[in-house]
Amino acid sequence: THIIKMKLFLSAAFIASASAFAPTTFTGRTSVARDASIADTIASLQGPEIFWGSEGVLVGKDEADIKGYDNFSKLAAALESNGVDLSSGDYTILAPSDSAFEKHENEVGTPIDGDVLKYHVIPGKKTLDMLTSDQETLQGGTLTSYRKFRKNWLDFAIVGLKSEGPSKSSNWPADVEADNGIIHGIDTVLVPGAYTGSR
Repeated sequence: THIIKMKLFLSAAFIASASAFAPTTFTGRTSVARDASIADTIASLQGPEIFWGSEGVLVGKDEADIKGYDNFSKLAAALESNGVDLSSGDYTILAPSDSAFEKHENEVGTPIDGDVLKYHVIPGKKTLDMLTSDQETLQGGTLTSYRKFRKNWLDFAIVGLKSEGPSKSSNWPADVEADNGIIHGIDTVLVPGAYTGSR
């Protein structure tokens, strides 16, 4: 009887410890909901982390310490100054960050006008999981969808980029809900007709 009690005790202990590590329920990806318009949400949206990297060591920081955030204020200003009104329907926005605007200005140099901005707007609310096929834009062009390096791309932008570790890459906001749309942060300004690559 002593051996039977010991077996029952060990069995109960094993089951209790195993259930402590098992998930109780599955929860899918949750989106961030905001009670604001698309324009207001973009203006207040916190972008991916900017890490100190090796330059941080010189000022007493760890390479993986967060230096700041790459936000979307340039996109918000460009939408307003170009008169792109996103209040009249449901839209999905591929939102280039401030650093994407700077990269475009320094490397491409073409103006970011209303047509370029509308090329980042997809009619209808589309979550990350729905952006795996070509997408018609408010500008009239089509964003080319493809999968490369285990990531989903639309033209030259990775949609839903997740961190690969501190100081290597950052989590880009995705599935951010506004009153009339969904916003996905991207690291590139997309230009109509510029992507001619393969899938």
